[in-house]
Amino acid sequence: MYLRRKPIFFLFLLLHPVFINAQFFADRLKSFMSTAAVSAVQYPKEVKEFYELNSYRFSWLEKQNAEQLALLSDYIRSSPSLGLSAGDYHPEIFPIAAIHENDSLLTEISFTDAAIHFLHDLMMGNKAEPLSYDGLKYVPACYNAAALLNVYLSPGRFANLLTDLEPKEAGYLAVKTKLNAWLKITSAEKYEDVAVAVSKTLRGNKNGLTRLYQLGFVASDTASLSEPALKAALKEAQKMFSLLSDGELRSTTVQALNVPLATRIAELKNTLNTLRWLHCVKQERHVALVNIPSATLLLYEHGKLVIESRIIVGKKSTPTPTLSSTITEVILYPYWNVPYKIATRELLPAIKRNTGYINANNYQVLNSSGKVVDPYKVNWRSLSAGNFPYTIRQSTGCDNALGLVKLNFYNPFSVYLHDTPGKSLFGLDRRYFSHGCMRLEKAMELGRYVLTGNAVAIDTLTEKGCLKNQSPITVPATEKIPVFVLYHTAWIDGTGMLHFYEDVYNRFSPGRKP
Repeated sequence: MYLRRKPIFFLFLLLHPVFINAQFFADRLKSFMSTAAVSAVQYPKEVKEFYELNSYRFSWLEKQNAEQLALLSDYIRSSPSLGLSAGDYHPEIFPIAAIHENDSLLTEISFTDAAIHFLHDLMMGNKAEPLSYDGLKYVPACYNAAALLNVYLSPGRFANLLTDLEPKEAGYLAVKTKLNAWLKITSAEKYEDVAVAVSKTLRGNKNGLTRLYQLGFVASDTASLSEPALKAALKEAQKMFSLLSDGELRSTTVQALNVPLATRIAELKNTLNTLRWLHCVKQERHVALVNIPSATLLLYEHGKLVIESRIIVGKKSTPTPTLSSTITEVILYPYWNVPYKIATRELLPAIKRNTGYINANNYQVLNSSGKVVDPYKVNWRSLSAGNFPYTIRQSTGCDNALGLVKLNFYNPFSVYLHDTPGKSLFGLDRRYFSHGCMRLEKAMELGRYVLTGNAVAIDTLTEKGCLKNQSPITVPATEKIPVFVLYHTAWIDGTGMLHFYEDVYNRFSPGRKP
């Protein structure tokens, strides 16, 4: 990356009278660090650690530090290209203004605080992921920003900071590349989003051509392209938007094209930050990442992808919640204890029409004591959503809604990962059908990782297949794998390619209106 230097820095450093004897500064700074003034910085602990490591030496406000101060300013100015905000890093000292001797110590540590803050955000994200339930209380801490800054301020190294420390995963780079392409497009003079309409042809469709150019799929918005060339470009756009790639300008494609680029850029910034935020936990043995809009699960082992699975998530009326937790056990041949709302709203009306519905679907009725009762001895007509003292449970077997495997993790929503007998739905692109739980296409494969060292349980299950009325078998997780359930309409697949997905729960709907 080419970083421009501003001559004002060098002039400032040469002429300013505050550059004083190093030992005098060290003594004053050591004393200053114990005063209340340090509370003005955002990372006081790390700032103190940094100056302890460098023996309380000037790092910015001495003549010999002019180069690294200019570099720091350039790094801060480059924040938007990294999905960050320059306003987060002490904007009051960038660009440098006149500094008086009595505030030189505070300015010095403010530069250090800005550098540590920038490093932290670059490597570990600038905010925690918003989760409806945060069971892991995860805080990324695999880097020591103070120690790294001290190392990189050694002669000749600070210029390599971005190259060395910014994440290098293919998915991260794909998101960053698209972000910068769209920042460049939207910063052009007189830029404005164009509205594309449904059309049978692309040739002669000026707004269609302009939008494909704005999105980066054609090289010019004035070139005369053939219909096949335009269709090929539209197909690439459709792939990115996770739509049927047929080159037809139908309503779903038009809706995706007309989402303002400012909204797309905000989605990319959120995703870029989340990928940084997850970087530390992905370096651990295993971590499972579920993304709701893409309806996918990615399992990483020491940062390497080992499973990519399609999943089925909650429909709009019964959404899957965002959360973090830990997979603690695997249930083989699980019962499905039908949630109360499903039992009373969906099953009860069917049972009232025909009590035989229970046996036909392999259900059992349990009383308040947990004992199985004869469904034909229950007065179903007298029951309602407000009066239902029973639990309905689906027995094990080939038609059990949870399939052969259930992976449990604590959360207050009673959702979990599980197998399913309805495999055909995995062939669809829009997989929003569940009541909130997550159905796994590769449930057995994930179960093997959770039961590492005890995979014989899964292998035996695979060999025997579905056994009707087999009692559930609970197997504690050999490895308790952390799981994150996230909501990102811009997300990456297992190959590191960027895609955009439907905002199925309308989290971004205001900004998505064309």
